[in-house]
Amino acid sequence: MVLGLRGAEATLALVEQAAPLLRRGVILPGCGHWTQQERPDEVGRELLDFLAGLPGTR
Repeated sequence: MVLGLRGAEATLALVEQAAPLLRRGVILPGCGHWTQQERPDEVGRELLDFLAGLPGTR
């Protein structure tokens, strides 16, 4: 989600309710709307960490 939009803080506060199975949130400061294009290394690292933490993966 884009945190620079009006009302984003209120929406961010509701994320845990909207996504109860969310493992953790990641905020990349200074990143815009096209996260995977702007910060591919960080996004890839986060995805790999997430996948490695899934049951049955190794």
